[in-house]
Amino acid sequence: MRPLHVFVASTCLIAACIPRKPSLANGGATPSGASATAAGMPPPPQSVAIHQVSEIEPPPIEVASEPLPGFTRGINLGNALDAPQEGSWGVTLDEKHFVMAKAAGLDHIRLPVRFNSHAQNQPPYTIEESFFKRVDWALDRAQAHGLSIIIDLHHYEELMKKPVEHGDRLVAIWKQVAEHYKGRPASVAFELINEPCNELKSALLNPLQKRAIAAIRATNPTRLIIADSYFWAGADYLKELELPVDPNVIASFHHYQPILFTHQGMPFMPAEFQTRDIVFPGPPATPVTAVEAGQKLDWVNTWINAYNSQPIATNANGPNAIFDYFKLVEAYIKSSKRRVYLGEFGVTDNADPKSREEWLRLVRKEAEKRKIGWAVWDDGGKFRAMNVASGTWVAPIHAGLFE
Repeated sequence: MRPLHVFVASTCLIAACIPRKPSLANGGATPSGASATAAGMPPPPQSVAIHQVSEIEPPPIEVASEPLPGFTRGINLGNALDAPQEGSWGVTLDEKHFVMAKAAGLDHIRLPVRFNSHAQNQPPYTIEESFFKRVDWALDRAQAHGLSIIIDLHHYEELMKKPVEHGDRLVAIWKQVAEHYKGRPASVAFELINEPCNELKSALLNPLQKRAIAAIRATNPTRLIIADSYFWAGADYLKELELPVDPNVIASFHHYQPILFTHQGMPFMPAEFQTRDIVFPGPPATPVTAVEAGQKLDWVNTWINAYNSQPIATNANGPNAIFDYFKLVEAYIKSSKRRVYLGEFGVTDNADPKSREEWLRLVRKEAEKRKIGWAVWDDGGKFRAMNVASGTWVAPIHAGLFE
């Protein structure tokens, strides 16, 4: 382990403990790239990395996950059914999503779904039939195109704030979902709670997820069930997961580290995240200066200084930072003997294209070396991977995932 990487990664994750909001193509952010040009503004200058990932030798892999057949390479279809209402965040599911995913060689979809916005607030917490039909359509489209699919309960923000008050409602929602889809093939998986955070700490999360699993197992005895760790599915919290002995219950983590790089300049992030021109891998040719809000925080100054000054081997935004994160996952696999899944990873288009490509490729390869299935985050906006309107992939995303 490299203490600087571990310390900074954990501190950044703490600072990022806010719900991710929709990142529409022009969701209030300063226009960049082609959109800036279209608006009559010159595109902002972007730094370019002067180092190569290949300069650093990856560490040996000590342990790998057991494979997840049908869930090896996937994509999230975010900001659609997890929005308050489909379309309100700029994304409406279309047949093209499934066509493009299959044509690219992906084998599954991770489908974020906000069932909690379509269920009654009082017992028996009935889910709207019309909303079930929309989810049915998505599952049908996935099956028609030979894709597995994960139903991911997403954006249950009330649960994160008041987990005790919402525990029964969560279990009731999963009981209904399990009953509704009990006849579906094994290519349909369930993900219990996306990115547990805030007050839904491990001490409350573990018994709640066990209750949800028991409700699902009553009607789906062998269905694949995915459980996220606490702290926005942080790899460093996998060790706190307590799951039943069940070969078809697997653990999940997300990867957005270092978050000052992956979420740079995102309008829904706090002011200290608005520093731009952070490249991967560091250090940069020209040092960056943190925005004023960032300069007031020790953890931001620590990270920016390390990024600006440290050589690539120990840089806060270098390959070893990613290798260290995966070592946390390895430690969990070794201790738990349980399969794991990488449910989200991605970089905003505020980063330069080459840095996005290099970071995505490295994360993807490190997951695949350990036989960990993955799904890249696509929200149809600043983390978009597929442009369904044009039928094309965003070039650096495609290159990072498939080249």
